Amino acid sequence: MKKTILLSIIIALFGCEKTSDPVGSTPISDMAFLEGLMKEWYLWNDELPTIDIENYSSQDEMLVALRNPQDKWSLIQDRAEYEAYYSSGQLTDGNEGVHGIYLYYATSDDLFIRFSYPGSNAFEAGLTRGTRINKINGQTVGDITSEEISNLLGENLKGVENTFQITIPSVTKYINGQKVQVSSERDTTITIAKEELIVKPVLLSEVIELPNGKKVGHLVFKSFIETAEEALANAFAEFKSAGVSELILDLRYNGGGRVNIAGQIAGFVLPSSANGKELFKYQHNSLQEDSNLSQEVELLESNLNLSRIFIFGEGGTASSSELVINSLKPYMDVQLLGQNTYGKPVGSYAFTNEQNDAYIYSIISLRILNANGEGNYFDGIPVDFAVEDNMMYDWGDINEPMLHQALYKIQNGAYDQQPISSARMNATSLEYKNKAFKIAEPKEEQFNTIMEFKK
Repeated sequence: MKKTILLSIIIALFGCEKTSDPVGSTPISDMAFLEGLMKEWYLWNDELPTIDIENYSSQDEMLVALRNPQDKWSLIQDRAEYEAYYSSGQLTDGNEGVHGIYLYYATSDDLFIRFSYPGSNAFEAGLTRGTRINKINGQTVGDITSEEISNLLGENLKGVENTFQITIPSVTKYINGQKVQVSSERDTTITIAKEELIVKPVLLSEVIELPNGKKVGHLVFKSFIETAEEALANAFAEFKSAGVSELILDLRYNGGGRVNIAGQIAGFVLPSSANGKELFKYQHNSLQEDSNLSQEVELLESNLNLSRIFIFGEGGTASSSELVINSLKPYMDVQLLGQNTYGKPVGSYAFTNEQNDAYIYSIISLRILNANGEGNYFDGIPVDFAVEDNMMYDWGDINEPMLHQALYKIQNGAYDQQPISSARMNATSLEYKNKAFKIAEPKEEQFNTIMEFKK
């Protein structure tokens, strides 16, 4: 069947004649375009309320009024920002700057880095996953909240400096099949400046050699953007060359994005028996049934021909990440570790109005089902084995709980029922301490809702 991945084509739907269309304006013609778009392409178009567009001050306000109760994702975005993100991973504009560090209180006093992006000032200075921050600009972090920390870090402008007193964790790995502590815990103080932020879709790629001789590919994948295609190809070429026979794919903070990248991952991991078979299929509303096409499995040069894959997920695992999990299940043993995923079994296209191309209209337009017709996971995909997300360890540390469990099962045939424990605080207090922290930039969270351009 014909593939539905249309990578660089923008849909141009003809709306009413434009009267005024600078970015930020809300002319009647834009709202008329939105109304027509919703009637034609919206997944729940048969349940749209009757409205008068003149009752709304903006197209964003009107969209909220039109959205189905199940729809938490349809929105209107700035086109230039959207294209900058998907083409290069750029998340900052002009003089805007950030540290690109994502924080979390593990206890009332212990503030850790969830992750940072390789190549950034923060990453190179030691602000990597598992690093504990003790003080920021002389202020002890245990005495303040996430909101106060955000204020303490100052304006998000390039060149704004902050000083961090940190503890970089020890790291334990398998080296030639033996457990080795490759680095020791150390305290240091660093000063770094805020900078432009470019998303690196692969946060870690490594081959782990176990004591039983098995070689395991370990890939921490953050974003389904166009630059991921080359990064994934390089990672899987390394896995293939090393003779990897098991794979661990970490999607715990991956909110989704381009559907063609999901197809690429499938082409690297599925068994040869799946080649040419249906990977997933789209279901549209009754007006767009001609678009109910399927994506077929296309095995790639560095295909690992696996019968099993371990995937790490949690509440931030959404959209194309869930598509990968669901679409692999008919063909291989998918072991999902962590916490239940977010629950987004629907997708949107990037629509533009030819009369005013300043915006991207991200309208939920399709359901996504796997080859078995499964895909209604609005409550998330349940895990096979629950594991707590523990930020006290770096990605590649074999004591990191999710990684530990996957490696344990590969070696012993079952999960470890006496897992590594860590001190935690009361869940309610922990939520309060962390409430202002994020796991992605706002633009990244918005843009990851779109799966492809549509012709």
